[in-house]
Amino acid sequence: MARSMKRGIRNFRVIVSVFFCCSSDLYATPLGENIRISMARTLISTRLQDETWLLVGKEKKDKLIKEFYDQYGIE
Repeated sequence: MARSMKRGIRNFRVIVSVFFCCSSDLYATPLGENIRISMARTLISTRLQDETWLLVGKEKKDKLIKEFYDQYGIE
């Protein structure tokens, strides 16, 4: 029970950190967009594909997932 609670707290801290990173002044700059796309690609390569829309939006998420699947031949 305690282990799952620690994991939940860790996941919450990661989500809050990503939110603050995305809501900073870098959000509207080209550098910020590159950072968000890089973080989204990292999330896509893990099991957290559904949370990627928080970084780049639904349309861009779908495009990045399709690129990832095409790159590795996943159907």
